[in-house]
Amino acid sequence: MIIAVTAKEASLQSEVDPRFGRAAYFLIANSATGEVYAHDNTEGIEADNGAGTGASQQLAEFKVDVLYTGHVGPKAAEVLDKAKIAYHENTTGTVEEVLSRIPQESQPQEAPKETVSAPENGAFRLAIPADSDAGLTAQRSGHFGKCAYYTLIDIKDQEVQQVVAMKNGGHVQGGCSVPVILLNANHVDKLIVAGIGGRPLQGFRDAGIEVYAGAGQTVQESVDLFLAEQLAPISNDQVCGGGA
Repeated sequence: MIIAVTAKEASLQSEVDPRFGRAAYFLIANSATGEVYAHDNTEGIEADNGAGTGASQQLAEFKVDVLYTGHVGPKAAEVLDKAKIAYHENTTGTVEEVLSRIPQESQPQEAPKETVSAPENGAFRLAIPADSDAGLTAQRSGHFGKCAYYTLIDIKDQEVQQVVAMKNGGHVQGGCSVPVILLNANHVDKLIVAGIGGRPLQGFRDAGIEVYAGAGQTVQESVDLFLAEQLAPISNDQVCGGGA
């Protein structure tokens, strides 16, 4: 589900902007991946007229499903209705508080299953989102939820024991818990990401998966940095608001 919240600043900690068409920003959240993107609405603010209808059309292009804001005018409401975008008025608090109040989507009809057997001989399993199935030479993906593959690396005594490219099942209903379920089902102990939101981070923590802030262009480079102890677990103050 794609959620839009009008905001005074480009941050999850921003107060909700009560204006719709002339809001300073739209924070666009993807509940399936935990990603949040801040859209600068300068064009709407500076519009002589039609700011509300213009904003409605913009949200339709972003494929937004639901909007949270202060007030929607009648013309804007008509465009939102035609685009089948549900909207909630009189929204208050911070963007993060608004998102936290939205009920979690139902679990997927068929939860991800084990596709890779557990590591052997006391090894632990590291997962890195990747753009292809090229193993250690694959380019890292900047999006942990919508990556094409997860490269699974089994490590023991600082040595790589096995490398497996596991295809990401794609987005199914179930929200940001889906990657957690998938990686947990495949015995992942540690995960390296480019960025992550607070809700999926907590989900991985609850599943016992330690999440590291990543670096490196390829999976191999990230593994090398990890083995050299140059990557650290993500702390709460590193949770991103602009992408995951």
